Amino acid sequence: MINYADYSFYIEDYKGSLSADLFSSYIIKASREIDKNINCELSEEKISKLSEREQWQLKYCACELCDFFKNSGDNSQIYGTGADNISIDGVSINKSSNKKSESQIEKSRLSILSNLPTSLTRYL
Repeated sequence: MINYADYSFYIEDYKGSLSADLFSSYIIKASREIDKNINCELSEEKISKLSEREQWQLKYCACELCDFFKNSGDNSQIYGTGADNISIDGVSINKSSNKKSESQIEKSRLSILSNLPTSLTRYL
């Protein structure tokens, strides 16, 4: 299995802020997420046949997924459920409004995956 970006691309081109260790753990998950959303099994040979732009898109998408998993997609504690404000008998409780719902997280994930090269997703 191939990881679709390396740390030097993440830092230099994508301008990410994860440590090398965190990146190393998230790039595996990001690359497998890409595998689930493309129309072929990528090998080094197939990647080398992609245009430079498509190779860049693949790497950039992998880096975006790394940040996504770090910030919202890899932590079940971030899901917001139920009402944000509850008031009973004059006592009010406000939940944190910075939590994302599962549907918001899924929308973000799909938005990132939509940036994959169309040659890899055309037949899905």
